Amino acid sequence: RAIIEPGGEVVVKKTILVNNKYKVTLETVHQPKIDQQLVIYQPKDLKIDMFYSARIITVEPWDGYPFSFVLLDSLLSSSEPCAVLEEDCLTVILFDNILRVDLSTRAILQCIECENIGGLEQIHTIDDGYIIKGECDIFRYDNVLNCVWRFSARDIFATNGQNEAFWIANNEVHCRDWQGWHYVLDMQGKLISEVAEKAFVN
Repeated sequence: RAIIEPGGEVVVKKTILVNNKYKVTLETVHQPKIDQQLVIYQPKDLKIDMFYSARIITVEPWDGYPFSFVLLDSLLSSSEPCAVLEEDCLTVILFDNILRVDLSTRAILQCIECENIGGLEQIHTIDDGYIIKGECDIFRYDNVLNCVWRFSARDIFATNGQNEAFWIANNEVHCRDWQGWHYVLDMQGKLISEVAEKAFVN
């Protein structure tokens, strides 16, 4: 790939999304060499001669020619899913921004700042919007990217690997923090239960 010239340690995470119009491949890469002509988003204060990360996105329309573009930020999580594909719209999370890109024009439709601690990690579609998991926060956004609610726990949302730290089931959001607490929220952001499970750290 011409837009990636690996040098030293490069970490890559690949996500593939498909609908009836496109196949979209997203690669999360730390400090690749980038063709600047393909960059459609870069924070104003980001200097690419310092540490940075990229989401390198390749789009294959079923009725056209493939193309690529790049979104840059200071640090990006390699957790999945980092984007959702809906018709012509690709919604992508970065460190503290949510971007909507129109794949038919390659234009950024929205760029919403999401203030959080530790960075955004996952985005999931639900009825009338999205649930977004960050390192320390859970958010619900509506279809036009207004924040509906936010939830924070006692610690970061992570476990020692023996249990899931985050999942959605039966219209409930489940999350575990590093102190061993298991939280259950409804889709309105109300805390249904919090249970102290076995601690993951001493």
